[in-house]
This record gives sequence, C-alpha cells and structure tokens, in this order.
Amino acid sequence: MSKIPEQELLNPAQISQTLGITPNNIKRLTGEGYLEVQKQVNFKNGVMQLFTRTQAHGLIPAMPRIKQAWERYDNYHQGGNRMAKARTYRHQSYRNKVNRKEQFLNSINELSQDRQAILIAAYYLYYLNHYAKAGSSYLYDLKETVLHTLVKNYYHRDKCFKISFIEGTNKIALCPECRAKANNQHLSYLEYLDKTGGCLKCTREYKYYSLYEFTIGCQDYRFCFHTPYATAKKWFNKHTMPPRKECPEREGAYAFGRAIYDSEAMAVELIEVIDELQKFLAVFEIEPLINTY
Repeated sequence: MSKIPEQELLNPAQISQTLGITPNNIKRLTGEGYLEVQKQVNFKNGVMQLFTRTQAHGLIPAMPRIKQAWERYDNYHQGGNRMAKARTYRHQSYRNKVNRKEQFLNSINELSQDRQAILIAAYYLYYLNHYAKAGSSYLYDLKETVLHTLVKNYYHRDKCFKISFIEGTNKIALCPECRAKANNQHLSYLEYLDKTGGCLKCTREYKYYSLYEFTIGCQDYRFCFHTPYATAKKWFNKHTMPPRKECPEREGAYAFGRAIYDSEAMAVELIEVIDELQKFLAVFEIEPLINTY
C-alpha cells in the first residue's frame, strides 16, 4: 500500500469543519464505517487520528442523509418527544453561547493588547480543556504549551495572572510483599494503604497528586486551570515559586472540568480553538502543534 501524503490527511478539527459536525460525531462516523482512520500521530498526552481528505469530501453530500438516520435512531431508542426537547434546548444553548462569545470579545476591546491576549488565550483554553475531557487527550499538549508560555511572559508581570500550588499526597505503589498481605487480609490495595501506609519497600512518587492552579481574572471574567506538579514544576525556579494555596490537602486524584457539550462544540468549534491558541503562541515564535489549514 502506497503512503498517503501528509497534505491529504485531515485531523479531527479539520474533519469537523469539513463535514459540519462535532468531534463526537466523528466517533459515530468511524464506528459506522463511514470514516476510516488512516494514521495516528502520537503526542505526549495522547493520540490524534488522521483521515483522508478524499474520504471526508466524499461524505459531504451524504451527511444530510446520515444525520437524518442518526435522528431516527435516537428517536427510536431515546423517545421522539424527549429527543425533540433535547434538540430544541441544544439549539437555544448554541445561540446563547454564540451571543456570549460575541459579548466577551466585544467587552475586552478597550483593554491593553497584553490583557486582551491573556483573556482570549484563557477563553479558548477553557474550551480546549472541555474538548480534551471528551476523549481528545492529545490536546493537553497544546494546553501545556499555552500555560507555559503564559508563565514565561506574564507571571509576576501582570496581576490578572496568578498561580498557586495545591499540595497533594505522594503516590504509593505496594511492593509484592504488601500486595500479598493485602490479598491474605481480603483487602483492596487502597484499603491496605489506608490501613498501613505501606512499608519502606513500597515505591513513592513525590507530590504525585499535587497541582499548580493557574487563575486569570480581569473585569467580570475569571478562568481557572490546573496542571499536574510533575508537568509544570520545571517552569519555575526558586525565585518564581508560586505560593501554596491554603486548602485541605489533596488525598488523591480527582478530576477538574467536564467533557464539552454539543452546543458548545457547535458555537466554539475545535478548529477555531486550536487556531486561536496557536495564533497566541505564534506571537512568541512557537511553531503550531496541530494543522488548522
């Protein structure tokens, strides 16, 4: 089989734009055999699938029929009245989010260029986080690059950008002897850890559950993002270490954020999110991570 040229492959953001669908719909198309994954690109935080431009463009005339089939299927399995109400709500939510985006962009026009840049980056980073939570974990690479760039260029230089350290416990992996003891006592490994704390032979990853919290606040807007300690610790030195946030110690992993809603994905498309964040990075001469053309 001949190798497909890179310019003939489209990523999920490009597929969504081409077919007028959300990334969730791409999963549906691949599951039903309409789209075939041609290649996978490995990022630090996940894998991005690629599809052929020819196959995607060939689906354009078929999409109205496919969407109608999806609607009939959903009506049958979820109930016609219920789905009709859900579609009406989704459309209203979409219009609200479009209006809110316009209001947000208009409301920051009078701010300095730096403040506008920080807030626009935060706005699109908010949606990128939700897209990543929906299964596109490779997007966390872009999130880390944007946050690191904000740290290098705005931390301690703009009071609207603040960082805190949230203390977490170490991750403990039980040694074979402790795992055997847990099994003999009919305890799960977590229960055994709570009871004994492990032994000296058990491995410990320092501050594994700790986080850095990035807060951007200006006017009536406030955005908050979190990054694991292991990811961001190298961004700081002894002179720039963020203050510790006074809050109960984290005892384990818990999730921040949620998966993106369909109404959000229609109002703020993935390709727009990636494009705007990479425009922000381009100001600092950072090459794009993901194609948007």
